[in-house]
Amino acid sequence: MGMMAADVGPALFNTPLEAGLRAVIILEAFEPAQFDIATISLLDYFLVHTADAGGPESIHPDISARGGEYFVRRHLIEQGVALMMRSSLIEQIPTASGILFHTHEAAAAMLDLLSTDYNRKLVAAANWLATQARDRGEATFLRDLRSKIDRWSQEMIGGRAR
Repeated sequence: MGMMAADVGPALFNTPLEAGLRAVIILEAFEPAQFDIATISLLDYFLVHTADAGGPESIHPDISARGGEYFVRRHLIEQGVALMMRSSLIEQIPTASGILFHTHEAAAAMLDLLSTDYNRKLVAAANWLATQARDRGEATFLRDLRSKIDRWSQEMIGGRAR
């Protein structure tokens, strides 16, 4: 006899749906900014690991191979953003320098419907990141986050993952 549907919850962790919702949360917090996939991926890592950016306690636990986690999630973010575009929550903006993304006007209303503790923590973390970017200057803040990822990547390549 197989398991009953009530025995197993839906698999949402590390899915395009979860990654897409995090992308919406990030873009909404940084509104009216528009970001490319690389920047959304960078902010997505630090959304759940705010302590690594000098912020409040991280939502997800720390892992030793931080750079690896960042690079693994890039494809998932691409899938999630595509899903949110099909759901009319994220819009794509073609520019001379590449494709950028921002939230659709329906995104804020949809986020208001997400009332779990986890989602409230994600929104708070995204707002913290956006405040830091505004206070420190967006370009400087993003450069500092990228340098952390680069340092962890070099540690992994050098065989010194901590």
